[in-house]
Amino acid sequence: MLIAGLILIVVAHGFDAAAIRFVRSSGSPVIRGMADVTNIGKSYWYLVPAGLVFLVLAFFNWHGKSRSAQARLTFLFGQAGYAFLAVAMSGIITDIFKLFIGRARPKFFDTFGTLHFQPFTPGYNFGSFPSGHSTTMGAVAIVLMIWFPRWRVPVFVLCVLAACTRIAAQAHYPSDVVAGFLVGTLYSLSAARWLAARGAVFRFEGKHLFPIPRFRPRRRPRSPDRTGEK
Repeated sequence: MLIAGLILIVVAHGFDAAAIRFVRSSGSPVIRGMADVTNIGKSYWYLVPAGLVFLVLAFFNWHGKSRSAQARLTFLFGQAGYAFLAVAMSGIITDIFKLFIGRARPKFFDTFGTLHFQPFTPGYNFGSFPSGHSTTMGAVAIVLMIWFPRWRVPVFVLCVLAACTRIAAQAHYPSDVVAGFLVGTLYSLSAARWLAARGAVFRFEGKHLFPIPRFRPRRRPRSPDRTGEK
């Protein structure tokens, strides 16, 4: 995945200039709509609810609860902690990359082109690579794909589209978006597998790439159909 992602970053860079020119000249309502919803990639939309659930359950009195209730609480506690970890830590990694790389934002395209770097320049202007919003959406994609395995393809597609809104907003180049999404997905999946290898929060099922949550509450068996009984 890492090798494929790095190759995709290089390929995406070939479209950086063309993408910014297209977005600037486009009057499409689709492009404007994508730019309007770009803040869906803000990390606080996901960190705040996950952190609140984790903290509430951390201070909740579990004593006296049934084993079934404790299993549900354990499940929610572990998954909330993982979701917070996935989004927060992948965002921190991206911020470190931004500082060390210092790529100029697309608003400087006419002045510097697509490959101008000023490392160790804090602030917005030279924090283009990787995209922080895209990192968040990559992390969210993995979290949701683990939680809802039947919906992995649509979840992945929607998260990719959400990441691409950063191009429509002229905040990032395509290669920034690919790099950010790669950081989010790789870290979140690696964290889940690391936890599963230690029997915490997740567990492996066969040789599947995605681990599955531990302590997932089981559905109650349906009562037998007695309509045919005398």
